Amino acid sequence: MSVEILKQIEQAEHKAADRYAQAQREARDIIKAVEEACLADERNAQLEHRALSQRVQEDARATAKKQIVELEKAEVLEAEKVTKAAQQRLPEAARLIFERVVTDGSR
Repeated sequence: MSVEILKQIEQAEHKAADRYAQAQREARDIIKAVEEACLADERNAQLEHRALSQRVQEDARATAKKQIVELEKAEVLEAEKVTKAAQQRLPEAARLIFERVVTDGSR
């Protein structure tokens, strides 16, 4: 009977060793799967970050272009305003130049 008990103990030890090895394999597989999932999540986050960064840059460029167009329009309007003011003063300037030439012409 004691031989039979020893065989049962030996079988139980082998089962325990097999279960332990299986648990280690499963743990390694779980860790590997988690690491792969983390890497995939990290790659996805990087892609999302790049896309967001590009959208922000494109929005900034569009805003800057819009401001440039508005500034150019304002400059054109200001130039037209200055030109118009100068044209309105042109007859007076011509008269003053004419008077000075006529007055100082005999010197």
